[in-house]
Amino acid sequence: MRRSLGRYELTHELGRGGMGVVWAARDQGEGREVAVKLLVPRGHGSEITTLERRFLREARLTGRLSHPGIPAVLDHGSLDGELYLVMELVHGRAVDAVLKDEGPLPVDRAAGIAQAVADVLAYAHGQGVVHRDLKPSNLMINLSGEVKVLDFGVAAALEPRPGETRLTASNAAPGTVVYMAPEQAVGRTVPASDLYSLGCVLYELLAGTPPFTDGSPFLLYHRHANEPVPPLAGHRPDVPEGLARLVGALLEKRPEDRPAPASQVHALLAPWAPAPIRQARPEHPRLAEIAALRRAGRPAAALAQYEQLLASADLARAEFLAARVGAALCVGVLGRTREALDELKSALAEQRSLLGPGDPAVLDTRYEIAVLLVRSGERHPAHELLRRLADDEERTFADADPRAGRSRALLSRLERMR
Repeated sequence: MRRSLGRYELTHELGRGGMGVVWAARDQGEGREVAVKLLVPRGHGSEITTLERRFLREARLTGRLSHPGIPAVLDHGSLDGELYLVMELVHGRAVDAVLKDEGPLPVDRAAGIAQAVADVLAYAHGQGVVHRDLKPSNLMINLSGEVKVLDFGVAAALEPRPGETRLTASNAAPGTVVYMAPEQAVGRTVPASDLYSLGCVLYELLAGTPPFTDGSPFLLYHRHANEPVPPLAGHRPDVPEGLARLVGALLEKRPEDRPAPASQVHALLAPWAPAPIRQARPEHPRLAEIAALRRAGRPAAALAQYEQLLASADLARAEFLAARVGAALCVGVLGRTREALDELKSALAEQRSLLGPGDPAVLDTRYEIAVLLVRSGERHPAHELLRRLADDEERTFADADPRAGRSRALLSRLERMR
């Protein structure tokens, strides 16, 4: 049955779950096809106004996310007590449907899907956004084979009321507990909670079933929190030992025991995922020229030229990010360390998303962040960053590369300063 929601003409239902119903719709104002998710909160009564405010806040936050693996949020609002979210319409199949039709996936395909999700999480976590409800039905594979992660912010918007856990809240979706981290079920959500859910998803991609399935939500929570994960080999003896260990590490009970951040998980999946197709990126001729000016000890002049270049319209995205990083380094040399750190971290999140976590430009930015942390006296975070970075650089840079060993050397100097 057709119906309208403001300017959106709902044409046919695409699916439904614990948080609402998704419709294909026609945006009459823009003349395009979109997806509209209707969220009908249950059990909140007079608290609907508070819920609406929370939903609208989360929608505004997630609407700023820009990543190829996240469908764009186009609009959001509330009409006649119904909250709605308008998103880019993704044509393809949800991963739960793929599993239902095909069963356990080949190792390289499963690892590739998980790696794509880890890349999305690395970007989102870098923007301060945690998904909270990662599961196969929230993952879409489009017609080009690309993975899209749906419903960022929806779970956050529909979090339980104060004093409730996810298991006692009247709006909780029991099926979600199958993929929920132990700490999340009792009210604590951190980025590593998404990585636990990713571990559950990857386990299911390989085994054809999640690690824990039977019982009530409370029993499922108990099993996630206390029982050892059934060995993958019991379902799938051909899973490589290293990949099985990684799945087990993602499913550690304590968040601090899981591999992190998501960019590291992306890198750890690389041995089993299909190799990315890398294309040479031409560099804007002025980038090297301005960088030379900065290295010659003229940061103020270089900063002015970076700002001029950033204002131009002829930069590719990778070049734009390189110019942002260069400008931030000038700012750091000029004594505005905190401003430089904030800008480098922001640019890093976008570089990881665009180029991949193992790209040399990403490693360069991570190194510059570590250098600034050391200069500002933040030795512990610098030490942790350098420890991970040194290993990544050894896998990326040839011995003849002047960048080879730089993080290991800085780490050694930092340890001598203790």
